[in-house]
Amino acid sequence: MRRVWVIAMLAGTLAGPVASTAGCAGNPPAAPEPAREEPAADWPAGLREAEIYGQVLSRFLTTPADNSFPERAFTTVYVLDQAHPGAGDPVGEHERGTPLAPNTQHRIVTALADVAPVAFITDPEAVIERRDGCPQVRDGGILITLGTVDGDDNQARVPINGFVACLGATWLTYVVRNEAGFGWRVTGTTGTRAIA
Repeated sequence: MRRVWVIAMLAGTLAGPVASTAGCAGNPPAAPEPAREEPAADWPAGLREAEIYGQVLSRFLTTPADNSFPERAFTTVYVLDQAHPGAGDPVGEHERGTPLAPNTQHRIVTALADVAPVAFITDPEAVIERRDGCPQVRDGGILITLGTVDGDDNQARVPINGFVACLGATWLTYVVRNEAGFGWRVTGTTGTRAIA
């Protein structure tokens, strides 16, 4: 056991002078590369959110059991340009929203081109009209409020609210998973669900 230690010590002693003489020959020793920490996923700005929101909106708009309007096609899907943490809870606190970046909005509109025409808006009142005291989205549209994406690069939860009229609204929270070879997919819901 002692011999192994002496040999290792001797090898370390010999390596020192060899390394120092290599620099004298005109080729300085290469500096070690600094250790780099790779991010969990290298997502371009807004791409992760756009992919997740695109899947959430597609699921919501094409699943009558989720949007509470069987076999109804919406003429326009108005989406607030801010994500609200409490979007999936009708009685929850409605905090100030987080703006969705223009490139995220553009990607969502493009991804949903085959599902429905999507328009991002800042003021929900701009698309609401009142008939017989009942607020409703104009021209047969739906107003959607997205929640903030809560999760990591593997799984996230996204609350959503869809409003059509005073007796036509839905609140729920989707679970979205990043599946190898497929990307982000809605796998179900979590928590409470409300329909008005």
